[in-house]
Amino acid sequence: MASDASATSFDNKAKRVVLRLKVSDFEGRQFSEYVDAIKAYLLFAKRPTHEYDAKKHYAHIEPFQSPELRQTSFHIIIDIEKDMLNNGGFQSLPHEIYRIRRSEQGDLEVKPFKNPVEAANFLSKMRRFTDTYSWAK
Repeated sequence: MASDASATSFDNKAKRVVLRLKVSDFEGRQFSEYVDAIKAYLLFAKRPTHEYDAKKHYAHIEPFQSPELRQTSFHIIIDIEKDMLNNGGFQSLPHEIYRIRRSEQGDLEVKPFKNPVEAANFLSKMRRFTDTYSWAK
C-alpha cells in the first residue's frame, strides 16, 4: 500500500463511489485487504488515506455469497464526505464507478470503466441497490 496522497486538489463534495472488485483477488484474505482497496481508491482520487481512518468516509462492503452461486465480483460502496449530506437526496447525489484489480505484483490498481455505455448500464443497475443504502450507516 502506497503512502498518503500529498496533493490537496481533491473535491470536497458528498458523493457515492462504487468499487467493483474480483472475488478471486480477495478470497481468504483479511479484512484489512478491503481497507487497502478503499485506500487505493483514495490515493487514486488524490485524497489522503488517513481520511478513512478518521471516519471522514463510510464504506458499505458487500459480503460474499454462497459458493454455489459462483460469485465473480463484489462491491464496496464508499460514501465520500459523509458528514456533508443527511440521509436522502440520492437521486441527485453524484456517483462514480471504478474497478479494482490486483496486479501480478499484488498491488491494488484502480481503473475507471473505459466504455461509457458499459459504465452507464452498470451504474443504472447498481443504483437500484445503492439508493436503498442509508447514507453513512
